[in-house]
Amino acid sequence: MLKTIFKLLIGSLIITLVIGSIFFTQLFDANPNNLSKIYFYRWRSIPFNNKATTFLSYVSNDPQIDHIYFQKIRAKARGGGNADFPKHNFTIELTNKHQLAGLKNEDDWILGASFLDKSFIRHKLSFDLFRLFNSKHKAPECEFTEIYRNFKYHGLYVVMERMDEKRLKINKKDSAACIFKEPPVFIDPKIIVNTNAYKKNDLYHQKFPDLTRRNKTSEIEELREFIAFAPDSIFDKKIKSHFQLDDIIDWHILLLSTHNSDGVIKGFYLYKKADKTPFKLALWDYDNTFGRDTDNEPHLPGIINWERNILLNRLVNSSTLQYKSRLKQRFLELVEEGILTAENLTSMIDKDYTVIKSYVKKNEERWPIDAEPFYDNTDFEGEIQLMKKWIPMQLKEVSEYLNTF
Repeated sequence: MLKTIFKLLIGSLIITLVIGSIFFTQLFDANPNNLSKIYFYRWRSIPFNNKATTFLSYVSNDPQIDHIYFQKIRAKARGGGNADFPKHNFTIELTNKHQLAGLKNEDDWILGASFLDKSFIRHKLSFDLFRLFNSKHKAPECEFTEIYRNFKYHGLYVVMERMDEKRLKINKKDSAACIFKEPPVFIDPKIIVNTNAYKKNDLYHQKFPDLTRRNKTSEIEELREFIAFAPDSIFDKKIKSHFQLDDIIDWHILLLSTHNSDGVIKGFYLYKKADKTPFKLALWDYDNTFGRDTDNEPHLPGIINWERNILLNRLVNSSTLQYKSRLKQRFLELVEEGILTAENLTSMIDKDYTVIKSYVKKNEERWPIDAEPFYDNTDFEGEIQLMKKWIPMQLKEVSEYLNTF
Protein backbone atom coordinates (compact mmCIF):
# COMPACT_ATOMS: atom_id res chain seq x y z
CA MET A 1 0.00 0.00 0.00
CA LEU A 2 2.77 2.41 0.98
CA LYS A 3 4.70 1.47 -2.15
CA THR A 4 1.66 2.32 -4.32
CA ILE A 5 1.16 5.66 -2.57
CA PHE A 6 4.87 6.42 -2.99
CA LYS A 7 4.68 5.68 -6.74
CA LEU A 8 1.66 7.94 -7.10
CA LEU A 9 3.41 10.76 -5.27
CA ILE A 10 6.54 10.38 -7.39
CA GLY A 11 4.42 10.29 -10.56
CA SER A 12 2.53 13.43 -9.48
CA LEU A 13 5.80 15.18 -8.66
CA ILE A 14 7.27 14.33 -12.07
CA ILE A 15 4.15 15.59 -13.88
CA THR A 16 4.18 18.77 -11.78
CA LEU A 17 7.86 19.41 -12.54
CA VAL A 18 7.42 18.76 -16.27
CA ILE A 19 4.33 20.97 -16.54
CA GLY A 20 6.08 23.62 -14.46
CA SER A 21 9.07 23.56 -16.78
CA ILE A 22 6.78 23.94 -19.80
CA PHE A 23 5.25 27.08 -18.40
CA PHE A 24 8.53 28.47 -17.06
CA THR A 25 10.13 28.24 -20.51
CA GLN A 26 7.08 29.55 -22.40
CA LEU A 27 5.56 32.22 -20.20
CA PHE A 28 7.64 34.84 -21.97
CA ASP A 29 6.01 33.76 -25.28
CA ALA A 30 2.63 35.10 -24.17
CA ASN A 31 2.16 37.57 -26.96
CA PRO A 32 -0.14 37.66 -30.02
CA ASN A 33 2.76 37.03 -32.41
CA ASN A 34 3.08 33.46 -31.13
CA LEU A 35 0.54 30.65 -31.23
CA SER A 36 -1.08 29.33 -28.10
CA LYS A 37 -0.34 25.73 -27.13
CA ILE A 38 -2.58 22.94 -25.84
CA TYR A 39 -1.12 19.94 -23.99
CA PHE A 40 -3.10 16.71 -23.62
CA TYR A 41 -2.15 14.13 -20.98
CA ARG A 42 -3.72 10.70 -21.48
CA TRP A 43 -1.76 7.49 -21.74
CA ARG A 44 -4.47 5.73 -23.74
CA SER A 45 -5.65 6.96 -27.12
CA ILE A 46 -8.55 9.41 -27.14
CA PRO A 47 -11.65 7.39 -28.19
CA PHE A 48 -14.07 8.19 -31.01
CA ASN A 49 -17.42 7.15 -29.56
CA ASN A 50 -17.57 8.72 -26.11
CA LYS A 51 -15.84 11.56 -24.32
CA ALA A 52 -13.11 10.25 -22.06
CA THR A 53 -11.40 11.81 -19.07
CA THR A 54 -8.25 13.61 -20.18
CA PHE A 55 -6.01 16.26 -18.63
CA LEU A 56 -5.08 19.51 -20.30
CA SER A 57 -2.68 22.42 -19.96
CA TYR A 58 -3.00 25.59 -22.01
CA VAL A 59 -0.27 28.14 -22.71
CA SER A 60 -1.92 31.40 -23.73
CA ASN A 61 -0.48 33.65 -26.44
CA ASP A 62 -2.16 36.69 -24.91
CA PRO A 63 -0.83 38.32 -21.72
CA GLN A 64 -4.41 39.28 -20.83
CA ILE A 65 -5.67 35.67 -20.91
CA ASP A 66 -4.77 33.23 -18.15
CA HIS A 67 -2.95 29.97 -18.73
CA ILE A 68 -4.52 26.68 -17.69
CA TYR A 69 -1.89 24.89 -15.66
CA PHE A 70 -3.66 21.56 -15.23
CA GLN A 71 -7.35 20.81 -15.72
CA LYS A 72 -9.43 17.66 -15.92
CA ILE A 73 -11.45 17.70 -19.14
CA ARG A 74 -13.47 15.35 -21.34
CA ALA A 75 -12.36 14.72 -24.91
CA LYS A 76 -13.14 12.54 -27.88
CA ALA A 77 -11.82 12.13 -31.40
CA ARG A 78 -14.28 13.21 -34.07
CA GLY A 79 -15.36 10.72 -36.72
CA GLY A 80 -17.14 11.36 -40.00
CA GLY A 81 -15.20 11.44 -43.23
CA ASN A 82 -11.93 12.25 -41.42
CA ALA A 83 -11.94 9.25 -39.07
CA ASP A 84 -9.56 7.24 -41.25
CA PHE A 85 -6.95 9.98 -41.44
CA PRO A 86 -3.98 9.58 -39.06
CA LYS A 87 -4.30 13.12 -37.68
CA HIS A 88 -7.65 13.33 -35.88
CA ASN A 89 -10.05 16.13 -35.06
CA PHE A 90 -11.07 16.45 -31.41
CA THR A 91 -13.97 17.71 -29.35
CA ILE A 92 -13.03 18.90 -25.88
CA GLU A 93 -15.18 19.92 -22.92
CA LEU A 94 -13.41 21.98 -20.27
CA THR A 95 -14.32 21.89 -16.60
CA ASN A 96 -14.43 25.70 -16.60
CA LYS A 97 -14.98 28.17 -19.43
CA HIS A 98 -11.85 29.61 -20.98
CA GLN A 99 -10.76 31.74 -23.93
CA LEU A 100 -8.81 29.39 -26.15
CA ALA A 101 -6.64 31.02 -28.82
CA GLY A 102 -8.20 34.38 -28.02
CA LEU A 103 -11.74 33.32 -28.89
CA LYS A 104 -14.82 33.80 -26.72
CA ASN A 105 -15.08 32.40 -23.21
CA GLU A 106 -16.59 28.89 -23.62
CA ASP A 107 -16.22 25.41 -22.19
CA ASP A 108 -16.55 23.26 -25.32
CA TRP A 109 -14.45 23.45 -28.48
CA ILE A 110 -13.61 21.71 -31.74
CA LEU A 111 -9.94 21.19 -32.55
CA GLY A 112 -9.70 20.80 -36.33
CA ALA A 113 -6.77 18.79 -37.70
CA SER A 114 -7.00 20.36 -41.17
CA PHE A 115 -5.31 17.21 -42.42
CA LEU A 116 -6.27 17.43 -46.10
CA ASP A 117 -6.30 21.23 -46.28
CA LYS A 118 -2.59 21.96 -46.46
CA SER A 119 -3.27 25.70 -46.43
CA PHE A 120 -4.92 25.32 -42.98
CA ILE A 121 -7.11 28.34 -43.74
CA ARG A 122 -9.97 27.28 -46.04
CA HIS A 123 -12.44 26.85 -43.18
CA LYS A 124 -11.46 30.09 -41.51
CA LEU A 125 -11.38 32.05 -44.77
CA SER A 126 -14.88 30.85 -45.74
CA PHE A 127 -16.37 31.49 -42.32
CA ASP A 128 -14.79 34.93 -41.96
CA LEU A 129 -15.98 35.86 -45.45
CA PHE A 130 -19.57 34.84 -44.69
CA ARG A 131 -19.62 37.02 -41.58
CA LEU A 132 -18.27 39.91 -43.67
CA PHE A 133 -21.34 39.52 -45.88
CA ASN A 134 -23.44 40.16 -42.76
CA SER A 135 -22.24 40.27 -39.16
CA LYS A 136 -25.38 38.41 -38.08
CA HIS A 137 -24.54 35.36 -40.20
CA LYS A 138 -23.49 32.35 -38.13
CA ALA A 139 -20.25 30.50 -38.82
CA PRO A 140 -17.61 29.22 -36.40
CA GLU A 141 -14.99 31.65 -35.19
CA CYS A 142 -11.57 30.06 -35.78
CA GLU A 143 -7.98 30.60 -34.68
CA PHE A 144 -4.81 28.52 -34.70
CA THR A 145 -2.99 26.59 -31.99
CA GLU A 146 -0.36 23.88 -31.54
CA ILE A 147 -1.21 20.62 -29.80
CA TYR A 148 1.09 18.34 -27.80
CA ARG A 149 0.06 14.88 -26.62
CA ASN A 150 1.91 13.47 -23.62
CA PHE A 151 4.64 16.09 -24.14
CA LYS A 152 5.18 15.13 -27.80
CA TYR A 153 4.39 17.56 -30.62
CA HIS A 154 1.14 16.51 -32.34
CA GLY A 155 0.55 19.23 -34.90
CA LEU A 156 -0.86 22.57 -35.96
CA TYR A 157 -4.62 22.76 -35.32
CA VAL A 158 -7.56 25.08 -35.91
CA VAL A 159 -9.57 25.96 -32.78
CA MET A 160 -13.23 26.24 -33.84
CA GLU A 161 -16.42 27.24 -32.10
CA ARG A 162 -19.13 24.63 -31.87
CA MET A 163 -22.41 25.56 -33.54
CA ASP A 164 -24.60 24.66 -30.56
CA GLU A 165 -27.53 26.22 -28.72
CA LYS A 166 -25.22 28.67 -26.91
CA ARG A 167 -23.48 30.04 -30.00
CA LEU A 168 -26.71 30.11 -32.01
CA LYS A 169 -28.56 31.84 -29.15
CA ILE A 170 -31.40 29.35 -29.06
CA ASN A 171 -34.29 30.00 -26.69
CA LYS A 172 -34.16 26.72 -24.78
CA LYS A 173 -37.53 27.35 -23.15
CA ASP A 174 -39.32 27.63 -26.48
CA SER A 175 -40.70 24.26 -27.61
CA ALA A 176 -40.24 25.24 -31.27
CA ALA A 177 -36.48 25.84 -30.92
CA CYS A 178 -34.31 23.24 -32.66
CA ILE A 179 -30.97 22.55 -34.34
CA PHE A 180 -30.28 19.98 -37.06
CA LYS A 181 -26.90 19.11 -38.56
CA GLU A 182 -26.97 18.61 -42.32
CA PRO A 183 -30.63 17.56 -42.51
CA PRO A 184 -31.49 16.35 -46.05
CA VAL A 185 -34.25 18.94 -46.50
CA PHE A 186 -32.81 20.35 -49.74
CA ILE A 187 -32.47 16.96 -51.45
CA ASP A 188 -35.09 15.45 -53.74
CA PRO A 189 -37.05 13.11 -51.40
CA LYS A 190 -36.90 10.33 -54.02
CA ILE A 191 -33.10 10.28 -53.70
CA ILE A 192 -33.32 9.83 -49.92
CA VAL A 193 -35.86 7.02 -50.20
CA ASN A 194 -33.77 5.17 -52.78
CA THR A 195 -30.44 5.24 -50.94
CA ASN A 196 -29.04 4.10 -47.62
CA ALA A 197 -26.97 7.25 -47.20
CA TYR A 198 -28.90 8.46 -44.16
CA LYS A 199 -29.53 6.93 -40.75
CA LYS A 200 -33.02 5.54 -40.43
CA ASN A 201 -33.23 6.25 -36.71
CA ASP A 202 -32.18 9.92 -37.02
CA LEU A 203 -32.64 10.94 -40.63
CA TYR A 204 -32.40 14.65 -39.84
CA HIS A 205 -29.49 14.57 -37.35
CA GLN A 206 -31.24 16.46 -34.56
CA LYS A 207 -28.74 18.18 -32.26
CA PHE A 208 -31.13 20.19 -30.08
CA PRO A 209 -33.23 19.41 -28.16
CA ASP A 210 -32.14 15.91 -27.22
CA LEU A 211 -34.00 13.53 -29.51
CA THR A 212 -35.19 11.39 -26.61
CA ARG A 213 -36.58 14.43 -24.80
CA ARG A 214 -38.41 16.16 -27.65
CA ASN A 215 -38.52 14.77 -31.16
CA LYS A 216 -38.77 17.53 -33.78
CA THR A 217 -38.86 15.18 -36.76
CA SER A 218 -42.42 16.00 -37.78
CA GLU A 219 -41.66 19.72 -38.08
CA ILE A 220 -38.55 19.29 -40.19
CA GLU A 221 -40.41 16.78 -42.35
CA GLU A 222 -43.14 19.36 -42.91
CA LEU A 223 -40.47 21.81 -44.08
CA ARG A 224 -39.00 19.24 -46.44
CA GLU A 225 -42.45 18.39 -47.85
CA PHE A 226 -43.20 22.08 -48.35
CA ILE A 227 -39.93 22.74 -50.19
CA ALA A 228 -40.32 19.70 -52.42
CA PHE A 229 -44.02 19.56 -53.16
CA ALA A 230 -45.85 22.84 -52.42
CA PRO A 231 -47.55 24.23 -55.56
CA ASP A 232 -45.69 27.22 -57.00
CA SER A 233 -48.31 29.73 -55.85
CA ILE A 234 -48.21 28.42 -52.26
CA PHE A 235 -44.41 28.14 -52.28
CA ASP A 236 -43.95 31.74 -53.45
CA LYS A 237 -46.45 33.01 -50.90
CA LYS A 238 -45.17 31.16 -47.83
CA ILE A 239 -41.44 30.65 -48.37
CA LYS A 240 -40.64 33.91 -46.55
CA SER A 241 -42.23 32.55 -43.39
CA HIS A 242 -39.75 29.64 -43.48
CA PHE A 243 -36.55 31.44 -44.53
CA GLN A 244 -35.20 34.97 -44.80
CA LEU A 245 -34.39 35.17 -48.49
CA ASP A 246 -31.53 37.61 -47.93
CA ASP A 247 -29.80 34.91 -45.85
CA ILE A 248 -30.34 32.29 -48.55
CA ILE A 249 -29.01 34.66 -51.22
CA ASP A 250 -25.79 35.27 -49.28
CA TRP A 251 -25.39 31.51 -48.74
CA HIS A 252 -25.97 30.89 -52.47
CA ILE A 253 -23.30 33.45 -53.38
CA LEU A 254 -20.82 31.93 -50.93
CA LEU A 255 -21.39 28.47 -52.40
CA LEU A 256 -20.77 29.79 -55.90
CA SER A 257 -17.75 31.90 -54.98
CA THR A 258 -15.96 29.20 -52.95
CA HIS A 259 -17.05 26.41 -55.31
CA ASN A 260 -18.35 24.34 -52.39
CA SER A 261 -20.00 21.51 -54.27
CA ASP A 262 -20.61 19.47 -51.10
CA GLY A 263 -22.12 22.49 -49.37
CA VAL A 264 -25.06 22.60 -51.78
CA ILE A 265 -26.84 19.86 -49.83
CA LYS A 266 -24.78 19.55 -46.64
CA GLY A 267 -22.08 21.35 -44.68
CA PHE A 268 -24.52 23.46 -42.65
CA TYR A 269 -26.66 23.54 -39.53
CA LEU A 270 -30.34 24.36 -39.89
CA TYR A 271 -31.79 25.96 -36.77
CA LYS A 272 -34.81 27.76 -35.41
CA LYS A 273 -34.42 30.12 -32.45
CA ALA A 274 -38.03 30.19 -31.31
CA ASP A 275 -41.62 29.91 -32.44
CA LYS A 276 -42.66 32.23 -35.29
CA THR A 277 -39.06 32.80 -36.34
CA PRO A 278 -37.74 31.51 -39.68
CA PHE A 279 -35.22 28.73 -40.07
CA LYS A 280 -31.64 29.93 -40.43
CA LEU A 281 -28.39 28.45 -41.66
CA ALA A 282 -25.06 28.22 -39.85
CA LEU A 283 -21.99 27.15 -41.82
CA TRP A 284 -19.92 24.03 -41.34
CA ASP A 285 -17.33 22.10 -43.36
CA TYR A 286 -15.73 24.33 -45.99
CA ASP A 287 -12.36 22.65 -46.46
CA ASN A 288 -13.07 21.42 -50.02
CA THR A 289 -13.16 24.93 -51.44
CA PHE A 290 -10.97 27.60 -53.07
CA GLY A 291 -9.42 25.38 -55.73
CA ARG A 292 -9.78 21.89 -54.20
CA ASP A 293 -12.73 19.55 -54.80
CA THR A 294 -14.30 16.85 -52.62
CA ASP A 295 -11.63 14.33 -53.71
CA ASN A 296 -8.86 16.78 -52.71
CA GLU A 297 -7.99 17.28 -56.38
CA PRO A 298 -7.25 20.76 -57.74
CA HIS A 299 -10.08 21.93 -59.97
CA LEU A 300 -10.53 24.66 -62.53
CA PRO A 301 -12.80 27.61 -61.79
CA GLY A 302 -16.41 27.00 -62.72
CA ILE A 303 -20.00 26.85 -61.52
CA ILE A 304 -21.10 24.15 -59.09
CA ASN A 305 -24.25 22.14 -59.69
CA TRP A 306 -26.41 24.12 -57.28
CA GLU A 307 -29.55 22.97 -59.10
CA ARG A 308 -29.60 19.71 -57.14
CA ASN A 309 -30.64 21.82 -54.15
CA ILE A 310 -34.42 21.91 -54.57
CA LEU A 311 -34.82 25.08 -52.49
CA LEU A 312 -32.36 27.07 -54.60
CA ASN A 313 -33.84 25.55 -57.75
CA ARG A 314 -37.35 26.63 -56.89
CA LEU A 315 -36.25 30.11 -55.85
CA VAL A 316 -34.34 30.71 -59.07
CA ASN A 317 -37.26 29.48 -61.17
CA SER A 318 -39.91 31.46 -59.28
CA SER A 319 -41.82 33.90 -61.47
CA THR A 320 -42.79 36.22 -58.60
CA LEU A 321 -39.98 36.27 -56.00
CA GLN A 322 -37.42 38.08 -58.22
CA TYR A 323 -34.76 35.86 -56.70
CA LYS A 324 -32.46 35.87 -59.75
CA SER A 325 -32.29 39.65 -59.96
CA ARG A 326 -31.77 39.91 -56.20
CA LEU A 327 -28.99 37.32 -56.34
CA LYS A 328 -27.22 39.21 -59.10
CA GLN A 329 -27.67 42.56 -57.38
CA ARG A 330 -26.36 41.26 -54.06
CA PHE A 331 -23.25 39.85 -55.74
CA LEU A 332 -22.57 43.25 -57.30
CA GLU A 333 -23.08 44.96 -53.92
CA LEU A 334 -20.52 42.67 -52.25
CA VAL A 335 -18.04 43.38 -55.02
CA GLU A 336 -18.61 47.15 -54.88
CA GLU A 337 -18.22 47.11 -51.08
CA GLY A 338 -14.80 45.52 -51.55
CA ILE A 339 -15.80 42.33 -49.72
CA LEU A 340 -16.06 39.80 -52.54
CA THR A 341 -12.95 40.80 -54.46
CA ALA A 342 -9.68 39.04 -55.20
CA GLU A 343 -7.83 41.86 -53.41
CA ASN A 344 -9.79 41.42 -50.19
CA LEU A 345 -9.59 37.62 -50.21
CA THR A 346 -5.86 37.77 -50.91
CA SER A 347 -5.44 40.17 -47.98
CA MET A 348 -7.39 37.77 -45.72
CA ILE A 349 -5.20 34.88 -46.84
CA ASP A 350 -2.02 36.90 -46.23
CA LYS A 351 -3.14 37.76 -42.71
CA ASP A 352 -3.58 34.10 -41.72
CA TYR A 353 -0.49 33.08 -43.70
CA THR A 354 1.61 35.47 -41.62
CA VAL A 355 0.26 33.94 -38.39
CA ILE A 356 1.00 30.29 -39.22
CA LYS A 357 3.82 30.27 -41.80
CA SER A 358 6.58 29.65 -39.24
CA TYR A 359 4.63 26.76 -37.66
CA VAL A 360 3.70 24.77 -40.78
CA LYS A 361 7.06 23.13 -41.46
CA LYS A 362 7.00 21.38 -38.08
CA ASN A 363 3.50 20.09 -38.85
CA GLU A 364 4.62 18.86 -42.30
CA GLU A 365 7.47 16.96 -40.65
CA ARG A 366 5.02 15.35 -38.22
CA TRP A 367 2.41 14.65 -40.92
CA PRO A 368 4.21 14.27 -44.30
CA ILE A 369 2.47 15.99 -47.21
CA ASP A 370 3.11 13.10 -49.58
CA ALA A 371 1.01 10.67 -47.51
CA GLU A 372 -1.50 8.40 -49.26
CA PRO A 373 -4.72 10.46 -48.76
CA PHE A 374 -3.29 13.47 -50.60
CA TYR A 375 -3.89 13.89 -54.31
CA ASP A 376 -0.50 15.55 -54.78
CA ASN A 377 2.50 16.66 -52.75
CA THR A 378 1.88 20.40 -52.96
CA ASP A 379 3.27 22.01 -49.82
CA PHE A 380 1.91 24.91 -47.77
CA GLU A 381 3.48 27.63 -49.91
CA GLY A 382 2.25 25.96 -53.09
CA GLU A 383 -1.26 25.62 -51.67
CA ILE A 384 -1.42 29.31 -50.78
CA GLN A 385 -0.36 30.22 -54.33
CA LEU A 386 -2.93 27.80 -55.79
CA MET A 387 -5.68 29.59 -53.86
CA LYS A 388 -4.50 33.09 -54.81
CA LYS A 389 -4.32 32.18 -58.49
CA TRP A 390 -7.73 30.47 -58.43
CA ILE A 391 -9.76 33.19 -56.67
CA PRO A 392 -9.83 35.96 -59.33
CA MET A 393 -10.63 33.39 -62.02
CA GLN A 394 -13.49 31.97 -59.98
CA LEU A 395 -15.00 35.37 -59.19
CA LYS A 396 -14.87 36.20 -62.90
CA GLU A 397 -16.70 32.93 -63.67
CA VAL A 398 -19.41 33.71 -61.10
CA SER A 399 -19.84 37.27 -62.36
CA GLU A 400 -20.22 36.15 -65.96
CA TYR A 401 -22.62 33.40 -64.92
CA LEU A 402 -24.88 35.73 -62.95
CA ASN A 403 -24.92 38.14 -65.88
CA THR A 404 -26.80 35.46 -67.81
CA PHE A 405 -29.69 35.65 -65.33
